[in-house]
Amino acid sequence: MIAVTIKDIAQLANVSIATVSRVLNNSKPVRPELRDKVMRVVEETGFQPNAIARSLVNKETRIIGVMIPDISNNFYSNLLYGVDSVISEYDYSMFLAISDETVEKELKYLRLFKEKQIDGVILASIHFLEGNIHSLHEMQVPMVVTGHDLHGYQIPTVNVNNVQASYDATAYLISQGHRRIACVSGPLWDPPCGLDRMGGYRKAMRAHGLPIPEGFVAEGDFTPKSGYEAVKRIFEEKERPTAIFVATDLMAVGVLNYLHDEGIRVPDDVSVMGFDNLEIASLTRPMLSTVHNDPYMYGRAAGEQLLKQLRNEPIERMSTVPHDLVIRQSVKAVL
Repeated sequence: MIAVTIKDIAQLANVSIATVSRVLNNSKPVRPELRDKVMRVVEETGFQPNAIARSLVNKETRIIGVMIPDISNNFYSNLLYGVDSVISEYDYSMFLAISDETVEKELKYLRLFKEKQIDGVILASIHFLEGNIHSLHEMQVPMVVTGHDLHGYQIPTVNVNNVQASYDATAYLISQGHRRIACVSGPLWDPPCGLDRMGGYRKAMRAHGLPIPEGFVAEGDFTPKSGYEAVKRIFEEKERPTAIFVATDLMAVGVLNYLHDEGIRVPDDVSVMGFDNLEIASLTRPMLSTVHNDPYMYGRAAGEQLLKQLRNEPIERMSTVPHDLVIRQSVKAVL
């Protein structure tokens, strides 16, 4: 089968190549009779426009670059579903990059996005250093960041209010009678999951006049293993907590495993509250109480904000997705 080109269409319809391009790309008005001639030949030949050629004419690729740190984490896979649900409605495709939480890979993929001349970029929970932010500006393409707020830069962001959500989770533990509450925070290089979620915990403790004993806050790195090691350090202190707020559900799994290994009953001896409401939260035993933080809505909001930029429509500098508490079996009231 011989491939049909735009030049062939022009010759068969007895019109100029420019006219064919205008019809196929709907870029400029064309007289109805000429449009009919071109479309008749297109239909007869079964012509399919080449995407690369079309991108050269339109100066667009209809491709959105999306960078996430970890595909095995259900949060990010659900976020991708949210992005795709929006961009696919407008005939955009996704170019996926997985950074493994390394700055080097993030920079590599940003360069690749630029080389591919993609139309826009969504960056999820980037592990970016302040000195590398200029790389984002050098791309000069519409962009949305999720999970971070790049203070001082006019890059639209989508996030949950991590401080308020963590405050609410800690305040719920306090409302159940707990006074000695520990915190396993996210890594401090990640402001939303590290500083902000720990900040919400501290804010709630201060607001209720409760002390935070030395050693009651330990840092993890998102993984169950780090949650295991963090809560182990907490329980090596003289004073033990009756409740633990954990900044991610994956780390909470490690916390539950440690408590199980030590014969510490949940929730009879210690209550545990997670964050994110991943699928695994309902699969643990006991089932994990947590903060519902819908990644699908993250993805939809990011996709919508990016499409607004591509259409030159007004955008929000910061978009906040809602949160609420999901109470299951891992929290118990104390007298």
